[in-house]
Amino acid sequence: MLHRTGFIWIIVVLVALRILGMVLVPLTDTTEARYAEIARLMVTTNDWITPWFKPDVPFWGKPPLAFWMEALSFKAFGINEFAVRLPSLLATLATSWVIWRFALLTGTTRTARNAVLIYITTALAYVASGAVMTDPFLTLGVTWSLAAFYLAPTAPRWYWRYGFFLGLAIGLLAKGPLALVLTFAPIVIWSFIHRSGTAQCHIKALPWLKGSLLTLLIGLPWYIAAELKTPGFLNYFIIGEHFMRFIQPGWGGGRSVRQCAQASQRHYLAAMADGVLSLGFDCHRIASWQNGCSAGP
Repeated sequence: MLHRTGFIWIIVVLVALRILGMVLVPLTDTTEARYAEIARLMVTTNDWITPWFKPDVPFWGKPPLAFWMEALSFKAFGINEFAVRLPSLLATLATSWVIWRFALLTGTTRTARNAVLIYITTALAYVASGAVMTDPFLTLGVTWSLAAFYLAPTAPRWYWRYGFFLGLAIGLLAKGPLALVLTFAPIVIWSFIHRSGTAQCHIKALPWLKGSLLTLLIGLPWYIAAELKTPGFLNYFIIGEHFMRFIQPGWGGGRSVRQCAQASQRHYLAAMADGVLSLGFDCHRIASWQNGCSAGP
């Protein structure tokens, strides 16, 4: 069994190694370089509404949350690799805290420690935690929303009841409508499986009216401001990035369908590896429960 001291030391070593890589390793691919330059331009132009690919070309491919955080980090620590990567690490640590609290409230301390270690040691999460990407922020938003949905009936603290809607706002500002799909798809499936009454309890525990207004209050103003400042953004981002890039070969607003498919395959393969590992631990835990139940009191 992993004790508290050992758990803390593992976390410290993992974070220290990631920070060391963030400091010593140059920006490694086009994604890191592109997003870092967008954040740098946000600082130099003082334009916090429109991310710019270069001074005369707006970047409409992603909402600005990650760029905001990276630009603020540039302001605090200067223009360097560590500064632009730091927000991703902080977002990953915040996600780890959500996982910790969720596992602690639904299981045991041992479960919580194992859950956090599984998450931060998966290849995709660990690499993304020190890279210039939008994914750690999307992960934080979706994880917070799903954990809040499940815990709202039994842990009615504000950061669970309203955390569902704050997570949606984070996701909308980090990646866009994709956050809604990743959040509501598993909820709908789970609600269908538990439609006897359990799902209704979780649904009724959330403040839907006030929470939805909170999500709109946080997420909607930027979308409106971006469209007003650079007309055509909403059509490009909502329609183009989420539909046309997949159904129209050679869509002029982004990468080709083949390139998108290749990128998606890489992400799915990485996610599949993480999922297989998680599934193994889940099966082990279910088997443990079954053994405990068969043993009786």
